[in-house]
Amino acid sequence: MRVQRRVSAVGTVMVCRQVVSLGRPYAGQTVTVHVSDTTITVELDGQVRVIRRTTDVPVRNVKANKPHGAPYVV
Repeated sequence: MRVQRRVSAVGTVMVCRQVVSLGRPYAGQTVTVHVSDTTITVELDGQVRVIRRTTDVPVRNVKANKPHGAPYVV
């Protein structure tokens, strides 16, 4: 499954209740994360990082943490 996350101010994202540290230079950026049964793969700036998955919780949100200032649509 592919999901999108916005990197926090300290450089982390949370996927399937697992915190993945990417680094402060990526703060505020939206990243694409591929989630499989055993790994979490993060794509940033043409680089691919593969992290071993330590939880078995399913994905709840496909898109999380909209950028601040985004218009609210009713």
